[in-house]
Amino acid sequence: MGRTFLLALGLLAFAPAAFCSELDGRSIENMGSFRVGIFGGAFLPNSVSWSGSGLLAGAPFSANGKISSHTGSSFGGLVGYGINEYLNAEMDLGYLSTTFEKFTGNISITGLGSFNGSAALSGRVNTFAGFLNLLVTPIGTRGTLTPYIGAGPGWAHSSEKLRSFSLGGMTLPVNSSGSETDFAADLVAGVDVKLMPQLELGLVYGYFWIDAKHLGSGAGIQARSGAVSGHAIGLLLEYQFARGNP
Repeated sequence: MGRTFLLALGLLAFAPAAFCSELDGRSIENMGSFRVGIFGGAFLPNSVSWSGSGLLAGAPFSANGKISSHTGSSFGGLVGYGINEYLNAEMDLGYLSTTFEKFTGNISITGLGSFNGSAALSGRVNTFAGFLNLLVTPIGTRGTLTPYIGAGPGWAHSSEKLRSFSLGGMTLPVNSSGSETDFAADLVAGVDVKLMPQLELGLVYGYFWIDAKHLGSGAGIQARSGAVSGHAIGLLLEYQFARGNP
């Protein structure tokens, strides 16, 4: 899902991807060395297409449009391995969290009529994600600065809770929750700065894509959603175990 050390979302928003995954880091003096890292940052989720039907405060409804979420946070960790000076493999695990902002589109509620526009939402989405990334360091890993780019497949488990829905001065309680596990993928890029021979601090960006299909489904609500995507940016702190060290 990516990496990031202190900057709280994600990513993620929820990569995901999250996640995530959400992100990455790399600098290898000795080929064949392992490294570990922790990251944290901000997750900026894209809007998600959404259509659904069910009950709002006991009244039948149907809706079609998009759901937007606020900037959230991303945290996680990684384990990496230096294949050679220009190629690295990495496993990332991350957590993305964000809150709903609004629904924009058409809403029909039995007894109240049809509305077109934006309605505030109260609730949140949390995503745990994991990725297997292959990373390329175009200029190698011998200098103080190590730029890199990479990508990989993964999975994401998202759970959401929709508390209420506000429209035209009315706030309708929903209290619906649901979850799903989906295929995911990420693209990461960044640069690491060597602080000490085995310690690095990096700035990292990650794009997360989660193949969600029913995000927003729950008790009393049947939903069909588009894929979830977003951007994470943050800091990564990474420690390298030199080859031959215990």
